[in-house]
Amino acid sequence: MIGAFVKKQLLLLVRNRHEVLILLGMPLVLITILGFALGNIMDGDHAAVHAKVAFVNEGNEQQERQTFIHEIDTMNIPQEKKQLLIEAAHSIAPITVLKQDVFGDKSVKKYIRIIDVPPAQLEKVRQKDSYAVIIHVPDGFTHQMLEHLLLQKEAPPRIIFYTNEEKAWTAEMVRQIVDDFQRQYSIATALHKAGITHASANIAAHVNGKMETMTKKEPLRAVTYYTVGMSVMFALYIASNIGSYAFEEKRSHVFDRMLLANVSRWAYMAGIFLSATLLACLQLFILYGLTSVIYDITWTDIPAFFVVTLSLSLAVGGLAVLLTALNFRTNSEQASRFFQTVLVTIFSLVGGSYFPAGQLSDFISTIGTLTPNGASMNAYLKLLQGYHFSDVAHSVIYLCLFSIATLLLSIWAFPKRGNES
Repeated sequence: MIGAFVKKQLLLLVRNRHEVLILLGMPLVLITILGFALGNIMDGDHAAVHAKVAFVNEGNEQQERQTFIHEIDTMNIPQEKKQLLIEAAHSIAPITVLKQDVFGDKSVKKYIRIIDVPPAQLEKVRQKDSYAVIIHVPDGFTHQMLEHLLLQKEAPPRIIFYTNEEKAWTAEMVRQIVDDFQRQYSIATALHKAGITHASANIAAHVNGKMETMTKKEPLRAVTYYTVGMSVMFALYIASNIGSYAFEEKRSHVFDRMLLANVSRWAYMAGIFLSATLLACLQLFILYGLTSVIYDITWTDIPAFFVVTLSLSLAVGGLAVLLTALNFRTNSEQASRFFQTVLVTIFSLVGGSYFPAGQLSDFISTIGTLTPNGASMNAYLKLLQGYHFSDVAHSVIYLCLFSIATLLLSIWAFPKRGNES
């Protein structure tokens, strides 16, 4: 009897081509769009992050340094101190270090391109939208820097920043680099002046780095991330669809005829559970099968993949039974519609289907792991990164407990005989 119910639900869905297109075609379209649209950023492609910076220098670093050294020569201070100050002044070249050692570093040049602009063209350049940032070094900057660092005179000189509001993200990236350079350069100069650094070497600041994950696991591609995100999200729609089909049977009195034929309501609910579980499994297997061929997404631990898929499908089956019970109890389709239009969207947002929920807050990330799609997505992504099944076992256990909890709620919510109308 239960097998007949499962067959009936499968035939209802297969014959509804519109639903099949949504459940299989829509996630593939979204995976393709989101994967390629955000691929450059999520995959760490430097072509996606590029800042064009205009560098306007009104001063002459070498002349200003010579002017400062001449002033030191004329000062009435001990000869040894005078010599130390002169040696330190020769090693200080903030503009040269900023352009050559910081922005000229290979790891930075991939993202930021410096273009020298004559001071006379500053106003003209400010009218252009092609630059993310204009760095304006005022006249006397090096001289004031030397006085501030070596003689503790005046306030530290400032570099003037002009940022393009339409390119605020890349402009902030440039500003952070310059701020870090300024702090490190001041510390290095102070140490050099105190004789802590090595002798005659010029003070230099380098920005070297590479992208790594904290766990040293292989980073995921954007298309891989959204394959999982969209698949677990659209699996939830199986539950609402099955709940709607069941209520249609009640509205058309098919369910009443089943009861008159002495069919157990619990057999009917078991059929709902098994059919939703089977449909979710089929949907996930088809989606992951197609994406593995189209986008070369490889699952190294196949048994663990099957276990996670089954646990998610069981959670979907539990939701389908719960929605059916609520529809029958309220004698309306509102429960399925509310779940489909509101709850699935919320679950997808906090569960990380659209973007990593951890970017919002740790609290939302924790809440996301309590949703069926969030728990399964966390497990899928770890498997794709090479984690073992023991690292995702807690997610599998949670999904199974979630399925049991929804089944128990369904038993409580399902109307007793005589109260179905």
